Amino acid sequence: MQQTTTRDLVKYYADRHTTASSVAFTSDIWSGNAKEDYLILVAQFVSSDWQLEKRILELRLIDVSHSGENIAERVLAVLDDFGLTEKVVSVTLDNASANTSSINILSPKIYGYVGTLFLHQRCACHIINLIVKSGLKRISAYLESFRTTISFLNSFNQRIAAYKTYCIAVNERPRKFALDMDVRWNSTYLMLKHLMPHKQSFSVFIQTHYPRSPGEPMLLTETHWYIDEHILTFLELLYDSTCALSAVYDPTSPLYN
Repeated sequence: MQQTTTRDLVKYYADRHTTASSVAFTSDIWSGNAKEDYLILVAQFVSSDWQLEKRILELRLIDVSHSGENIAERVLAVLDDFGLTEKVVSVTLDNASANTSSINILSPKIYGYVGTLFLHQRCACHIINLIVKSGLKRISAYLESFRTTISFLNSFNQRIAAYKTYCIAVNERPRKFALDMDVRWNSTYLMLKHLMPHKQSFSVFIQTHYPRSPGEPMLLTETHWYIDEHILTFLELLYDSTCALSAVYDPTSPLYN
C-alpha cells in the first residue's frame, strides 16, 4: 500500500510538470465546506504535438487574508515548484482589487518571457458577471416573485402532480422548474428561460392555487412576464458570450473583441 501510494504520488507530480517552452495560467480562490480557502492555479500550454492542454497545478491552502501580497506569495511558490517562473506568457485573474495588487508584485518576477505589456489578462467572464449582477439588482423584486412561485410549486409532491395533470389537460408538455442559485447568474437566466414557454399554464395554476388574502395583488402579473421576456434578450447574449469565453481547449483571447 505504501509503495503504491508513493508511486501514484510521484506519477501525479510528474504529470503536473510540463516541458512546454511557455505557459499561460489562471488563478482563483475557492472556499471549501470546512471554511478553508484554497488558491488554485491552472496552466494552459501547447504540447509538443501542437495540442492545447490544460492542467491543474495545485490547490494551495491560503489561511491568511486574501491580500495582494499573500496571493502573490503563493502563486510564485507554485510557479517556482514547477519551474515555470521564466516561462509565463500570461496571467488571467478576475478583477478583484487584491488581484490587481498581486499582479503588480508578480510582474517584476515573472515578466522575463514576454515582458509586462500583455502579461496580465483580466477575466472577461468575471467582467460579464459584474455587468449581469448589477443589472439583476434592478429587477430583484420581480425575480423574487418568480422564485416564490417556483418554491410554492415544488414544495409538495402532490402540487407537482397537480400541475402535471393540469398541463396534460391543456395539451401542454409538463416539466419541472428549478430555482436559481445566488452565486450563479447563469442559473437565473435558465430559470427564466425555462419558465417563459409555460407562461400561460404556469400563471393560471399559480393564481388558482396560491393562497391570497382579499385584495392582495396577484403574485405574477403581465408586468412580470414583460420583464422576463425582455431580460432574457439581455441575458441570452451574455450567457452565450460566457459559454464561448469559457472554452477549455480553444483559444479565447481573440473573442474579446
